[in-house]
Amino acid sequence: MDLFQPDKLVHIFIFLVFGFLLIRGFKMPGNPPVIQRNPITVALTIAVTIGGLTEVMQGLIIPLRTSSPYDFIANVAGSALGAILFLLWEKKKKSAAK
Repeated sequence: MDLFQPDKLVHIFIFLVFGFLLIRGFKMPGNPPVIQRNPITVALTIAVTIGGLTEVMQGLIIPLRTSSPYDFIANVAGSALGAILFLLWEKKKKSAAK
């Protein structure tokens, strides 16, 4: 099955880092309040959209490349794992501050 190819780990890793950094950036001062209140929702929406668009563009624009729904699934999984990692990191940071 194409879902368990090694390149999917690359997709997962890239989007894990991307999702984590988006959320962290959106929580920073200076962002609009709606983004600061909902950083995970905003970050996941952006990451999933970019993950989907890259697959669509890859299939339509780049010669000799095809889009893959499994790549998209790996992108979404990585984004979600980035959000989970951020929540765990933030929880650890808060407990260390007490």
